[in-house]
Amino acid sequence: MSDKKPTKPGKGTAKNTRKKSASGKVIKPLRPASTAKSDTTSTNTKANPKAKKGTASNRAKLLGRLKKNKTQGAYTSVKNRKKVIFTKASGASSRGGFEDDKGRFITIWAIALIILGLLIGRAYYIQVLNAQFYQEKGDELITSVRTQASYRGMITDRNQLPLAISAPLSTVSFSPHDYAREYYELRRIQIENPNQPQLQARVKERLENMDLTRLAAAANIPVDKLQQAAGIDASVDVTDEEAVKAALPSGAGSHYLPLLNKVQPEIAQGVSSLNFPGVYERNFFQRYYPQPQPNSQLLGFMGQNANDPEGGYEGRAGIERQYEKVLAGDDGKVLVLKDARQNSLKEIKQLEPEIAGQDVALTIDSRLQYLLYKELEKAGRLQKARWSSGIVVDVLTGEVLALSTWPSFNSNNLNEMTGENQRNRALLDVFEPGSVMKPFTVAAALDSGKYTANSLIDTNPGSIRVRGYTIRDHNNLGMINMATLLQKSSNVASTKIALSLPPDAITNMQKQFGFGAKTPLQFPGEGSGLVVTPKEKETARRATVSYGYGLQVTLAQVAQAYAALASGGVMHPLTLIKDGEKPPSKRIMEHEQAMSIVKMLEAVTVQGGTARAAAIDGYRVAGKTGTSRRVNPDGGYYTDQYRNVFAGMAPASNPRLVGVMLIEDPRGQIYAGLTVAPVFHNVMKEALRLYNVPLDKPLQTE
Repeated sequence: MSDKKPTKPGKGTAKNTRKKSASGKVIKPLRPASTAKSDTTSTNTKANPKAKKGTASNRAKLLGRLKKNKTQGAYTSVKNRKKVIFTKASGASSRGGFEDDKGRFITIWAIALIILGLLIGRAYYIQVLNAQFYQEKGDELITSVRTQASYRGMITDRNQLPLAISAPLSTVSFSPHDYAREYYELRRIQIENPNQPQLQARVKERLENMDLTRLAAAANIPVDKLQQAAGIDASVDVTDEEAVKAALPSGAGSHYLPLLNKVQPEIAQGVSSLNFPGVYERNFFQRYYPQPQPNSQLLGFMGQNANDPEGGYEGRAGIERQYEKVLAGDDGKVLVLKDARQNSLKEIKQLEPEIAGQDVALTIDSRLQYLLYKELEKAGRLQKARWSSGIVVDVLTGEVLALSTWPSFNSNNLNEMTGENQRNRALLDVFEPGSVMKPFTVAAALDSGKYTANSLIDTNPGSIRVRGYTIRDHNNLGMINMATLLQKSSNVASTKIALSLPPDAITNMQKQFGFGAKTPLQFPGEGSGLVVTPKEKETARRATVSYGYGLQVTLAQVAQAYAALASGGVMHPLTLIKDGEKPPSKRIMEHEQAMSIVKMLEAVTVQGGTARAAAIDGYRVAGKTGTSRRVNPDGGYYTDQYRNVFAGMAPASNPRLVGVMLIEDPRGQIYAGLTVAPVFHNVMKEALRLYNVPLDKPLQTE
């Protein structure tokens, strides 16, 4: 019999049940947990009234914990996990529920989609819309466009003899900087790859080929000069990039050391074929003039084009400039592959074809051109003149056969060129011509109908007073006709004709013969001259223009006008291009009147005339001298400085050639008949022989 009190069944059973469920193996209940829990609670409540109050308290605490867990989304058993997942809770956070998480979820995805859209748009812009631009940018890193210089066309004379040609030349240079960089790079590869025998062999062979002795022998320069320029330092740590940079040559000559300058490509090939590191070759065309001095002012010269990034050359004066586009052609463009050092590796494709320039054939006869220049030089030196100039024209066509000026320069060496000797004075300079204009005064008189070839003019007493100015002849010629006017070069007779005609009669005739306007040659910088029509009351000006003062002309205009007289009053515009388009000819004077003036001009070169030195044995020669005072820039005219001009034609019976010669400020003689008339004689005599012009008078015999 035990002293212990019997245990109440309800209470004991409940305690034992909780202990067993809290420890040991979990046994699947025979009934739902909710039912068991309800029964247990009911039993305990009935068996122990005192426990009713505690149980209620425990239930309240349990419900509080469950409510809290439900709000936070936590779960405490595997059994309740499925239910927790499908609640509106958002994890362990206590700062929001399902609605808040949904907003953040949408925001994050929206941002992600925007970023994705931007990336797709950027890719579309680069690869589709602007693909060509970025492709070109990429190509710039590995390719470059090289210009292929076109062959400049030749300038030839009328017989296809070259006056200007382009010779291919090469310049070979050495870059000590690039050579040293290549050397140090090969040494680095050699040191860093000791276990690669094939690579070592290739590097060793390359280093042996970089022996500067080979380059010095091929270029014929001292090897010491190359070694000093390269400055190879064997003690440099080639694995240290900064040390290598410090050892590379720098300063003047470190990137460009000329080896061969402007040599024939065959000579340059001996150096460039070495395939030597740091050696570069540049090919170009050098303009060459076989007959420089006689043609320098006419042909012009080449100069560097400031707008060309590659320093190309272009015509800067004369024919070279006037026909630049025709002669130059079009340069070609080639796409080349280049390495990291900007060296060309190979040509990829031809972008633009090279179009060679066209040849330009002039009307100039190089034989006559040389002769003219030599005679101008001889007379200029003999007379100690400032300069001399001349032009020869074919009467039948207006073609310029010779055009030259002394002093000149060697157009193959522009160091000889100055502002004075480069001027083509026959076309650029204007001057007061003097008495060579008197034939056109006679032409105006004949055209007016008031005068004929036999009309007499009273020049007594050898002078005339006009508006306070006295106009004189060298002698009192008395009563003279038109032929004597020209033979003796009477200023008084010319003045009386001018004052008897309308104020514009003389200047209108001068303009008809091409004075006051540029010739059709269209030469760069050509002068147009000046012819001003005097008013009725300007009697002094009306008088002076009749004998060649008060107007400005060029030597080419004088030649064109005399060629029009020689052709019977038909103006054949001057031309310099053999096969070029020629302006139409036009009649400006009646044939009989023009030929009567030519016959009058014959008297100038015979006994009693002012230019007997211009006569040519076997040919009748017609012409006119002009001796005028040079203008003083400070006003008026110099009293001791003159300009001598002679314009003539031969043979006078059927003129074929016209020649006009000028000597500026001669110091030996002052009259044109003694200075320029002999030049005309010597030049025209050979010209008539060259062109097989028949004689028109018997040869003189002793």
